[in-house]
Amino acid sequence: MLKNFVPFFNRLKYKVVFSVSSFIKTDEHQELLKKVDSHFLIWDHELINLATGQSHVLKDMSADSIASAAGELIHKGSKNKQTFHAALYLPDLEFVATEYELPEVAAQNITSALSYQVDELMPAYPGKLILAVNHNELKEKNIALWLDQLRSERLFAAFKNQNIELTAIIPRVALAFLLKNINAVKNQIRQFKELDENGILYAAVENQSLVQWHNINSRDMKDETYLYQWEQKAEPLDNMTLIETSAFWQQIDRSHLDQLRYTFFPESARQNLKQRSRIKKGRLAIIVGAVAAFLAATPFILNSIRDAKWEQKYLDYKEKTAEVSKMRRTVTQFEDNWALFIEYPRADVMAVIKKLNTIIPKNSWIKGFEIKSGVVEIDGYSPNPTEILELISHQAEFEQAAFNQRTRTERGKDNEHFGITFYLNSINMEAYQEKHFPVN
Repeated sequence: MLKNFVPFFNRLKYKVVFSVSSFIKTDEHQELLKKVDSHFLIWDHELINLATGQSHVLKDMSADSIASAAGELIHKGSKNKQTFHAALYLPDLEFVATEYELPEVAAQNITSALSYQVDELMPAYPGKLILAVNHNELKEKNIALWLDQLRSERLFAAFKNQNIELTAIIPRVALAFLLKNINAVKNQIRQFKELDENGILYAAVENQSLVQWHNINSRDMKDETYLYQWEQKAEPLDNMTLIETSAFWQQIDRSHLDQLRYTFFPESARQNLKQRSRIKKGRLAIIVGAVAAFLAATPFILNSIRDAKWEQKYLDYKEKTAEVSKMRRTVTQFEDNWALFIEYPRADVMAVIKKLNTIIPKNSWIKGFEIKSGVVEIDGYSPNPTEILELISHQAEFEQAAFNQRTRTERGKDNEHFGITFYLNSINMEAYQEKHFPVN
C-alpha cells in the first residue's frame, strides 16, 4: 500500500504546481477574447450583428449612437437580461498606423518600447493612445496600430448602459485575417482591398503580422491627381481579396478570434478581468491551502522512505566526489602547464590583410608584410606614402603608426618606396608578459 501512495503523492504534487503555474501565466489577451459572445461590425453607416445578419442604421458615429444600435440588435425579441460580452469591428478611419524599426526587440518588450516612443511617432496627437501590434523581431520594419483611449472608454461606458460589456475593439479588416487557408503557405503575403462609402484601405498580412496599411478617405478620393498618386504607392498584389459588400463578413469563422493580435481592450474591460481573476485567485488560494495542509502531514509518513533513499544517495555521491576531485586536479594541472601556449595573443592576420586591402588606394601596393607579437611591418610603393600613413593611423584597430625607414624613389620607378610599422589594439603583449614572465 505504501508503494502505491508514493506515486499518487507525486502526481498530486505536480498537478497542484501545474494549476498554480497556469493561473499565474494566464494570457490576458486570450482570456478577454474568449469571453466574446456578440459581434458587431460597422459598414456604410450601419451596425451589423454578425451572429444574426440583422443591421441598424446609425445616426452618427458617436459612442451613444453605436451602443444604442447594438442594444436594439442584441436585445430585440429577447427577455434575457444577462450581460453580453461584445467585440466591435470599426472601420480603418478610427485607427492610426505607424511604421517602426525595432529589429531584434523581443515581442514581450515591444509594447513598452513603442509606448515610450509614442511622442516621437505621433508628436502632434493631443490625447492618449492605446496600442495593438503583432511584432516580428526578425523583420527590419513592423506596423503598429493606435486607437484613442478616450474613444475606447466612451464606447465602453455607452455599451455598459445597454447591459453589454465591450470587451474588445478590433479593426474591421483584421477579421478578414481569420479566413480559411489564409496562412496555408508560410510567409505568403495576403492583401485585402476594403472599399466602402468612407474610402479605400489596402491591408496586407504575413503570418498574422501587418506588412501594409494604406488608406484614403472618400473626400481625398475626389482629387483625381492625389488618388492616382495614392494608388501608385498601394502596391496591389496578385492574391488580393476584394471586400466591397457587408456580405463578405458573414462567411468568416470567428471561433478562433483569440488568434487575432490587432485588438484593443478598453481599460475598464481589463479591470473587470482583473477583478474576476482576484476572485478566482481567492478560490484557488483556499484549494491550495487545503492541499498544503495535506502535504504538510505527508513527511511524517514518508520519513522512513526518505531516510533510506538519501542515505544511499549520500554514499553514492561521496564515492563519485572522490573521482571528480581527482579529475579536477588533473584538469587544473593541465591548464597550468599549457596556459603559456593557450593564452598567447594571436592576431587575426586575414582581418588585418583585408583591412589594408580596403583602405590602401588602387595606385599603391604592398610588397612586404610581416606581423610579430602584435607589431605589423609593411613596405611597398605609392605616389603619396604620407597618405598611406594617415589612412592607417585613422583606423580604430591600429595604433602608433609610423614610418620605419625613409621614403625613397628607386631608379626606373615613379612611385616612392616606403616602410610603415603599426601596432594592433587587440594584442596586449605586455599583459601576457607580466602574467607569465613577471619581473621580480
